[in-house]
Amino acid sequence: MMSQKFKILSGYCVLNVHKNVIYAAKGYKIFKSFDDGESWALDGKIKDLKYGMIANSNRLLARLFRAEVTNLLLLQDGSRLLTAKKGIFIAQKNEKVYKKSFSVTRGNRPMNVCEDNKGFLYFGEYFGNPERGEVHIYKSIDTGRSWEICYTFPNKRIRHIHGIFYDEYEDLVWFATGDDDGECIIGHTDDGFDTIKIFKEGGQKYRAVQLLFFKDFIIYGTDTEFEKNYIYRIDRESAEEHRLQELQGSVLSSTYTGKRAAISTAVEPSEVNHDLNSYIWFSDDGFEWKELYKEKKDSLHLKYFQYGRFKFPIGAINDGKLLFSGHALKKIDNSTIIISLHNR
Repeated sequence: MMSQKFKILSGYCVLNVHKNVIYAAKGYKIFKSFDDGESWALDGKIKDLKYGMIANSNRLLARLFRAEVTNLLLLQDGSRLLTAKKGIFIAQKNEKVYKKSFSVTRGNRPMNVCEDNKGFLYFGEYFGNPERGEVHIYKSIDTGRSWEICYTFPNKRIRHIHGIFYDEYEDLVWFATGDDDGECIIGHTDDGFDTIKIFKEGGQKYRAVQLLFFKDFIIYGTDTEFEKNYIYRIDRESAEEHRLQELQGSVLSSTYTGKRAAISTAVEPSEVNHDLNSYIWFSDDGFEWKELYKEKKDSLHLKYFQYGRFKFPIGAINDGKLLFSGHALKKIDNSTIIISLHNR
């Protein structure tokens, strides 16, 4: 493991880092810091009486009820969008209240929301779906004020959608689905989901939660409880696959900036995943990966109080630092960690 300097910001979960400004959640309030977390200013409050009361009053109840903010986007028009329990919320430019623009009825929330270069927004449904019913992708052309279904996976095709991602190199919007063999798809669209193209599909090696885009290849870590997990590289031109690194657990969060990338593993015990630590792996080029940081799962039941994991914000690799938050981990639950990437 690399040695590094780091600081911990207790009680704040980083969600976005933009031009050295840190945006973080503290319950159902969003704060921003211009000095690496030494001081904080209120960015906005989420208008949700039911889950806001839980999130702002008791961390254990927030974990139990999943009353947490999981994503924050700074949109091209200056507004901010976030995902929280049962909804997508928008705060207009210069406003300090995040108001619900979409009510999630299936599942708790989408895994992410994606903005393309036109300012169009997309998210896919993420819910249990044991009967394998239809699964929708939603699109907004008015910066999240309204949403419409733009694509539907038919019955028995997939379980749910792990994420939607914009690829600036090829101007494509990609998607990843799961969970069983035959339901794991990596694909993309170039026309706003009027049509889709499947890039890879089949077994657990295509079960990805996030895709990392480089000029000549795509990187992802697998999210499976059935097989060993790995970091894969797929070459864009040839579509050839390369297995780069064996991992200790499933991958739920990844990030990249330029040539640098980081991938974290979750504590999700199964017949093949035994490790009780969450790990962060880091690469300077997408090819060679080294273990950077780890922490042990806390003592609370993982089914009720969540898997132990690290989560990366948007813009996690920033100005020679890596930022991430700890969830259900000893000493650093509900905290932001800032690690220096110099002198590793």
